[in-house]
Amino acid sequence: MNIPSLSSNTEPSGSGSSLSRYMDRRNFLRTGAYFAGGSLLLNTSKSAIAQASESGRTIKCALVGCGAQGNAIRIASKDVPGIQWVAICDIWKFSIAKTRGGMLGENKAQVDGEIKIYEDLEEMLDKEPSIEAVFIATPDFLHAPHSRIALSRGKSVYCEKMMSNTIEGAYDMVKAGKEFSGIFQIGHQRHSNPRYINLRENVIKKHNLLGRVTHLYGQWNRGVSASQPQGVVKGYEIPQEVLTKYGYSNIDEFRNWRSFAKYGGGPLSDLGAHQIDMFNWMYETTPTSLVAVGGVDYYDGSEGRLKFELPDNVMCMYEYKLPTGTMRAYYQVLTTTGSQGFYEKHMGVQGSAIISETPNYNQLYAEPGNDWEAFGEGENPIITKPAEAVKNKFWEHPRTWDKPKPPSYGEVSFADVRESAAPTQWNLGVTLKRYAHSPHVQNFIEAVQTKNPAHLTCNVNDAYKACVTVLRAYDSIRTGSKYVFTPEDFAV
Repeated sequence: MNIPSLSSNTEPSGSGSSLSRYMDRRNFLRTGAYFAGGSLLLNTSKSAIAQASESGRTIKCALVGCGAQGNAIRIASKDVPGIQWVAICDIWKFSIAKTRGGMLGENKAQVDGEIKIYEDLEEMLDKEPSIEAVFIATPDFLHAPHSRIALSRGKSVYCEKMMSNTIEGAYDMVKAGKEFSGIFQIGHQRHSNPRYINLRENVIKKHNLLGRVTHLYGQWNRGVSASQPQGVVKGYEIPQEVLTKYGYSNIDEFRNWRSFAKYGGGPLSDLGAHQIDMFNWMYETTPTSLVAVGGVDYYDGSEGRLKFELPDNVMCMYEYKLPTGTMRAYYQVLTTTGSQGFYEKHMGVQGSAIISETPNYNQLYAEPGNDWEAFGEGENPIITKPAEAVKNKFWEHPRTWDKPKPPSYGEVSFADVRESAAPTQWNLGVTLKRYAHSPHVQNFIEAVQTKNPAHLTCNVNDAYKACVTVLRAYDSIRTGSKYVFTPEDFAV
């Protein structure tokens, strides 16, 4: 299949908007020099820059992009101290209405006065100088220009992953992070999840419970019901001139932007980025090579289905070189089945761990001969024994007699058994009773309050490496060959 290259900028050009200069390929790379020259620093909000550095102080925030992901951030923020929502920005009135209602309802404790509504990011920043932090949840192709605009005005930025639908766009975000002083967090929220932190810091690094880790496995399987075409909502049409101004060809592409390479990075980016990022983050490294296969297997536009420009099913095999030896990581994203959902698995010679943002996957397994009892003791154990199932039926209780064995259970049968002895099951000892995004949003707000970028758990440099790791899969699929990473791929 003809897969668009995502290693160069493929972002559409808008017209009639100052935003177009950031999305125009000819000008995209020149924006760094434009901002570095100070042209827009004249408009930087002095009030935002002059904010005191104080733990616990209130941060006036704006949300840009009020779709599904923007509302996920809004909902997750409601138990985060220090947030005051003052403005929202989106070009679709339907999303605006939903988000505004949520802020005045679920988030009412974080609202003091009127929620200001805007269509244009720059207009919002011009008219609301008190905004100190901007949450960006727009489609991927707008992440780079929106982040740069907000940072150039002296704001701190929390931008959803993926950083961009192109490596060039992601690298411009790295440059913007260096050029401007605002706190800059990328929304790989697992970095702040205490369950994932416990697995990395205690189970894998400090106590080495898994031993030498040789293989990783991750998947996100999603059924077809989650990829239905999105149409126009009656009464909430968007004028074509507005769509054009902000880079969209038509309303169908706006509503289904994830299906198009010029707006997004496909299911591998949408769903896989979080988990592939975990391969890098857990072991504090980057891959040395990658082989990927995939294609548009189902969403070809026929029989009323969406037409994807990027593969709807992808399988990747990454190779890592650790101090302990080679580690290989397999990842798959499928959009034609929801079988077993999404999770990541870490497999070592002494044990394995399976984890997900959902509590369904929270297990560890000690290989025979490995005693983990000491790690399950104390007030805050890093692992716990699973609760024994309640036995309500008489046949669920242990037998006090030997069950008769069939003739096939003889010595000849046992001589050919190659199955390993069953490992001992444990659970991760740390739980999360908040929304998955909440700790990450809180981490960002704390860094803004104290003006301490070192406090961030996912800065733009780390996120860039994940973006490259993901998007290079398309190069492997397109060429049908192994992609060999070099240090220059990840240089920031």
